[in-house]
Amino acid sequence: MGTIIDTRDITLGIGVLRFGTYNTSDVFGGYSAVGAIKGTFSVNITRETRDFETGRPLVVVKREVLRERVEVTFTMAEWRVANLKLAFGGGVVSSSITPAAFIDGTTGALKGDLTDSIVGVSTSDEWTIGGQCDLDKVGLQFVHIKSCSNGRRQIVEVYLAQVSGQAALPFNEEDWNMLSISFLALADTTRSAGQQYLRFVDERD
Repeated sequence: MGTIIDTRDITLGIGVLRFGTYNTSDVFGGYSAVGAIKGTFSVNITRETRDFETGRPLVVVKREVLRERVEVTFTMAEWRVANLKLAFGGGVVSSSITPAAFIDGTTGALKGDLTDSIVGVSTSDEWTIGGQCDLDKVGLQFVHIKSCSNGRRQIVEVYLAQVSGQAALPFNEEDWNMLSISFLALADTTRSAGQQYLRFVDERD
């Protein structure tokens, strides 16, 4: 006697994520790891439809999709400047620099403890933002391991996306500092209808 259940398709846990970058000509530049993510990685697909009704009583005889949206949400734990640029949709990243003077004309800042000690800022990475009209485009590749025993994976790849809604940098008094992000997928119109937002790859035994 067979079974209607296949436990290979029952999975637990989150996964790992990579951001993909595009240049100003929309040429893909490659993936880089986001680092630790927490909570839930969620792909939310919303379809707004229109029904055609006729007869008496009115009955639905046809339904079509009027609007289709795909939004991806996750929580990022590692705050690297390259991650912040992509998570907030823009800005400028500078790596391994000696930071310019602060607006008070000095190159020092509070030590960070409860003293009033001022300490010079060492070689740093820096992200600046403000005054950019366009939002950067990204690709997203999420990988979830289905089974620890055989290493089979489920992979979600969103071809094009831009940050959506409000993003914040929370510095919490009693909890880990993490950044909750939403991305709205953009249709890749070079692909056929039914394939323009994302793909879901399910490795089989």
